[in-house]
Amino acid sequence: MLAELRKGSFTTMYLHTRLLLGIAAVTLAALLLSVLVPLGSVRPDVNRETDSTLQLSTLLVAVEDRVRAASDPAAALAAAAAAVRQSQPLRHVRITLQDAAGRAVAATALDADQGGWLANELADGSGRAQLSYPLNWAGDPLGQLQVSANPRSEVSEIEERVESDVLLLVMVILAMAGAVYFTVRRGLRPVGQIQTALAQLQAGELATRLPHFRLKDLDNISDSFNHCAAAMQSAAAQRRTLSLRLIAVEEEERRRLARELHDELGQCLTAIKVDAAFMEREARGVLPGVVACAHGVGEVIDSIMALTRSMLARLRPHELETVGLRGTLEDLVSGWQARLADRFRCALIFDGPIDSLSPQLNITLYRLIQECLTNAVRHSRARVIAIRIEVADDQVRLRVEESELGPATAAEGSGGTGLDGMRERVAAQGGELQLLWQPTGGMLLTAWMPNGVEDDR
Repeated sequence: MLAELRKGSFTTMYLHTRLLLGIAAVTLAALLLSVLVPLGSVRPDVNRETDSTLQLSTLLVAVEDRVRAASDPAAALAAAAAAVRQSQPLRHVRITLQDAAGRAVAATALDADQGGWLANELADGSGRAQLSYPLNWAGDPLGQLQVSANPRSEVSEIEERVESDVLLLVMVILAMAGAVYFTVRRGLRPVGQIQTALAQLQAGELATRLPHFRLKDLDNISDSFNHCAAAMQSAAAQRRTLSLRLIAVEEEERRRLARELHDELGQCLTAIKVDAAFMEREARGVLPGVVACAHGVGEVIDSIMALTRSMLARLRPHELETVGLRGTLEDLVSGWQARLADRFRCALIFDGPIDSLSPQLNITLYRLIQECLTNAVRHSRARVIAIRIEVADDQVRLRVEESELGPATAAEGSGGTGLDGMRERVAAQGGELQLLWQPTGGMLLTAWMPNGVEDDR
């Protein structure tokens, strides 16, 4: 139960609360470390002070005992001098044995002066504190023990302690900074995940989702992001379905118009041509004017019928169902080049099983290339148009590149709404279309679509 409560409280925590608690924990740990480590050095310092005091007391007692045990003043002074010389260096002090005339007879070893600039600044060696302890033998003055303080030694120990404390402080600060850095970095890691997810969503990856971060404010952001991404994905799917249906309706309307043109207009034109031929035959040799008129009508009908066949081919490329995409595109390109041989030449390259595509991809590729050729005739100065179709197991790629531009003309301009229609067709198939203008001024169109997309109707 307690674990569940802790888990629940952790889950409802805010990001700033977690960061503040983490930084507070790191600061407390650093404070405890900076206090406990110096406290650990107190015991050795106390032991050193105690040992120094005991050593000084022991030396004084030893000198008194040797003086009392001596047989004469000279022996007493010699015994006291020997005791002083045999003593170990005293901490922060030095004892000097002087005779009754004030001459130095012996002295303890000097505690080596240590330290750096701090000792030089605080202890120059002058004005040392001194204490005299008289020595007597059999009631007569024998000399004295002079105790001199050594402040430089004391300052050097303080300097060593300061250096160790500063080193400890630097280490604690560095450790604290590193811990705070990793705490903040770990706490702000979800922000980087959110930025990455936003970039993926902006790039069109609508399936991107954010995980739960176990932080209340970030979980709210995650839920809102996932909801928006799901709504955008659903809208994109609906838009794609609607586009497929609109394209299907458009193609059906094209087929209906082609049927009516073929059945209704074709029959009417055929009837008119038959009547014109009858009038020409019946009036031959009788009414020369009628013959010429009937012959002219027949020629006009032939032109209209040729135009109708061209319109039927653009409205309904029925060759897709008979000769396949390769043959249909070759006929389309050949027709354009036959009519506009002086304007440009077109290269059509196939790579892969081009005739194994679905009907939806066939009609989409046909319409894209048809629109590209139409735009090239109306708006482009290109003399060479290279069309390449690559078919792989997972996708189909189309590349249309214009090159060798001629002089500018008044007809040069943008492709109008045709490019928007091409983008909609490609997007409806689940693909993407890109249009770039090369440094030479020619257009480079690339489109890819997944292979095997089924119609959602």
